[in-house]
Amino acid sequence: MSNTYLMVHYRRFEMGKKPLPSDSLESLCRKALQTTKDGSALWSRPEDRIFDVEDVDGRRIFLNKVADLSSAVFGEMCLAQNRDLQALLSMKASAVRLSNLTTATVYNLDERQAPSGSQFIRGLAYWMAIGDNLLFVKNNSMTPELIRLYLEWLLKKRTGVVSTDDGFQLNAALDKAQTSADIGEVRSFRLAGKAAPQMVMPASSKSQEREVKTSRRIGDRIAEMQQAVPIVEAIFGKKRTASLVESLGPKEYLAVEASVKVRGRRTEQSKDEFQRITNDIADSSDAKVQIEGRDGKIADGDAILRTRMPFHLPYEGSNLLEFDNVADQLQEVYSRFVKDGKIPA
Repeated sequence: MSNTYLMVHYRRFEMGKKPLPSDSLESLCRKALQTTKDGSALWSRPEDRIFDVEDVDGRRIFLNKVADLSSAVFGEMCLAQNRDLQALLSMKASAVRLSNLTTATVYNLDERQAPSGSQFIRGLAYWMAIGDNLLFVKNNSMTPELIRLYLEWLLKKRTGVVSTDDGFQLNAALDKAQTSADIGEVRSFRLAGKAAPQMVMPASSKSQEREVKTSRRIGDRIAEMQQAVPIVEAIFGKKRTASLVESLGPKEYLAVEASVKVRGRRTEQSKDEFQRITNDIADSSDAKVQIEGRDGKIADGDAILRTRMPFHLPYEGSNLLEFDNVADQLQEVYSRFVKDGKIPA
């Protein structure tokens, strides 16, 4: 049996500005999937569980396998894309004239549409609702925001078990085991972790050890090359920046570091914004998140409530996970979080 380790993410279903129904997220999902059309429940109508993201990429989310586990509702989401092509390398070689000087023997590169009646999968998520707790694992192009959008669509537009006027929030949480009271009021986040730069090489092994994976929007942030160039241009001007870029060696790249911190006495508005920042960081980075407070800081560990777990693959190299095993592992994570006092039962 082959295993892979993936991050299990946690979100808490909470009220927005307007009160939500007294039902938990779990019971709302169950109720939604029990809604009937022509005598058939939504469990049995996969075509009615397809959510059109309505973006320029034509992305759609299929709620494929979905099960009532009595103690939870558990499902598998598949992200697909309209007019999608898959690059293929034909292993039949042929001679091709590539320039006036070069005729090379190469394998042919082609793009194919998915066979009729099927679609390429660009991302997967396995999610579980237990009470007001949502746990999920994801891969490839699936994101926490897409999962949130799907569940909001399912409960509001698809089935109407939640009014479109009701609030709907899936909030990330700080790990209570890491954010103990001795650090005082939380003032800032810092992201730290291992991440190789994309499309560039680190300048040295010493530099590589300092690499951090960062949020797109806030926190201590390394903007690598394409993100860094506009910032450098704003400081040095386009001419000097262009000269600097041209002078870089094959193992060098530009990086810009900036810090965004929250200081001063907290207000209700800043608390709401702080939660949004927490959600943004949790959504956009699997890197370790550290926090700083008035009376100290968490230097080690991850401040965001989440954990890595092993999952069974149906075969070596698969992008899929075994459905039953994911259900068991997510329930195990939930039990651990409850036992450790990190979340309410």
